[in-house]
Amino acid sequence: MRLRRLTLAGCVFSLILALAPSAWADRQQIAPGGSLSLSGTSGGPVNSQDCGFIAQTPNHVVEITEDLPYWRVMVTTSGSPTLLIDGPSGRYCVLPEGSANSGILQYSGYGTQGNYNIYVGDRQQNQNPYRLLITDKK
Repeated sequence: MRLRRLTLAGCVFSLILALAPSAWADRQQIAPGGSLSLSGTSGGPVNSQDCGFIAQTPNHVVEITEDLPYWRVMVTTSGSPTLLIDGPSGRYCVLPEGSANSGILQYSGYGTQGNYNIYVGDRQQNQNPYRLLITDKK
């Protein structure tokens, strides 16, 4: 009986650890007609290999509650920003065009219902304050 309790406790603990990274992120919802204005600090210790240095957990987890025919995610920050969006329709990395370092990055397209992990990274592993705007307005 005692062994069964320990095994069950170990399974529960393992499940909590597996789910913990997205649980620590800032969780938000957006629906048609809505918008979000969020902020945080860019960068982190994890080399994403293709989208700069990011935090170990998403900066934000955004749930699209109903399909959005159009949504736009815009980041304004200093430094060498990157924007990584990982969701039900794929993984997208947004980098500044060319050698421009304007501090503004934007992603837009169709928003499939579901959860999106959003990372605001930095190519130089720096950390800077940022403002993130998510809207369904063109």
